[in-house]
Amino acid sequence: MKYAFTPKLAVIVTNVSGKDIPPRSIVVVTSVTTIPATSTQSLQIVTNVDQYGCGKTGMILVTGGSTIKSSGQGPAYYDQVVYVAIDTGTPNSGEEWGPSDGSWVLTRTRETKGFIAHGYASQDETPRMSMFARTFIRQPASVCQSSSSSAASQSGSSQSGSSNSSSGASGSSSNSGNCGCVTVVTSVSCGSGGLTVTYGQARGCC
Repeated sequence: MKYAFTPKLAVIVTNVSGKDIPPRSIVVVTSVTTIPATSTQSLQIVTNVDQYGCGKTGMILVTGGSTIKSSGQGPAYYDQVVYVAIDTGTPNSGEEWGPSDGSWVLTRTRETKGFIAHGYASQDETPRMSMFARTFIRQPASVCQSSSSSAASQSGSSQSGSSNSSSGASGSSSNSGNCGCVTVVTSVSCGSGGLTVTYGQARGCC
């Protein structure tokens, strides 16, 4: 337990999000800046971090127990077992939680992944947090919002780009995700003398 509260694998990061980063938040490395050595100061390597979001594919880190002010610096960790801030609920052992776009904390939905709960949540900390074993150190593919459309046909259908077409009928699907998502066939059904093909968006964004 002490290890989780006192992680060891740390880097000093600079907050470039434009917001204050709360304690034990999920952050993403966006770039690394090298400041050349001078006659009075040795070479410096600065790790810049931002809030989790689609398209930010850098290493995932968890900040320490103190707020990192906007443009300020502080420690962030990549230990496998670590306490992380959560939104609501009490994680049960073995549940998979994960970051979500535009949030500092872990959440539990069918789309989120990457952190396996150890089943304990602190009730007296701000922010509320729980201990997790992380299953990745880089951002997984974000799950785009689902959208679908149907096209009726008595023969097979084909798809090109973001438009869906079939013999005798056509349909289109809209991409409501934040980044370019892959459109796939999600279901096929027969009825009313025709074949109904439903399209949706798959995992895999940016």
